[in-house]
Order: sequence, then structure tokens, then C-alpha cells
Amino acid sequence: MSGNHAPTSRLPRVAVFAVACVAVSGLGHAYAGGGHVAPHLLGLGALLAALPAWLLSGRERGPEVILAATLATQFGLHHLFGQTAPGTPGVDGHAHPAVGMLLVHVTLALLTGWWLHRGEDAFWGYVRLRSARLLRLLISGTPALSAGPVGLRVAAEPEVAPASAEIVSAGRRRGPPIVSPAG
Repeated sequence: MSGNHAPTSRLPRVAVFAVACVAVSGLGHAYAGGGHVAPHLLGLGALLAALPAWLLSGRERGPEVILAATLATQFGLHHLFGQTAPGTPGVDGHAHPAVGMLLVHVTLALLTGWWLHRGEDAFWGYVRLRSARLLRLLISGTPALSAGPVGLRVAAEPEVAPASAEIVSAGRRRGPPIVSPAG
């Protein structure tokens, strides 16, 4: 399902993206010798990371888009956080080796991008599963509520059917393929 979804699910996902990028970037920046990042720059970095995340979160994105967004965000955060680097500026405006800092940011971007993609994949799998269940209820014609002369009344609980092909295909499996016995 590639359609839009309610903004209520976008905001938490955007916040997770921004916080994850800023947290690992700030820690990685300090670890690689860039010094501690000022709190106001962490806040500004979170806002700057949230903007493209909001723009991209309107529909399901593949790992390549999430990875590209994470790499671009890490690049931007690297330059933003470089404003607090101690000492005399080096080749890239920092007092530490540029290659080491670049390696830290790229590594963090790859790990964070993979982790965020897994979260997005789980979220969209859940959305597909819920949509398939709702579609099955609508197709089966079993009303959840039925109107009566006195208002609304709740219908009896529908019988739970075994998993249909739509629901099974909406979920994702992990592990080797299931081999059915020859018969």
C-alpha cells in the first residue's frame, strides 16, 4: 500500500527519524574528536532533520530513499555540529582528521538508515495487515454496527475466519521458505 496515511502516524515517525539521526550523529561527532555538541545545535539539528523527514513520510519509501535521506541528514549535521569543534580548524573546518569524521558519519548513516528502514517496513506491514482485515470485513458484508429505529446497536461479534490469502500475503516472513511435504 503506497497511499497516504493520517498525519497522526507521520509525526511520531518523523520524530523518531530526527532524534535517531541527531543522537547518533552527536555522539559519533564527539567520539570522533569533534567535541561535545551544544544543546542549541542539537535542537536545531533535530528541526533540520525533521523537515525532509516530514516531506518524505507521506507514503511508504524503500531502503534507498531512507538511506539517501539519512546520508544527507548526517552530512548536514556534520557541518552544523562542526561549529562547536574545539581547536584550530583543519582541512574541513575541524581540528580533527576529516577522513575519520567522515567515516564515522557515513557508518552511522548506514546503520541508522538500516534501522529506520526496518522500523518503516514494520510500520507499513502493520498498515497493510490492518487494511487487509478491514477490506475482508467490508467484502464479507458483516456490519460492525447496524442502525435500528432507536439508534445504533452493536451487532454480534463476527466469527473469526482462518487467515485469508490477503492477510497472509500482507505479512512478511523471516527465515527460509516453508517446504510443504511431498504427497
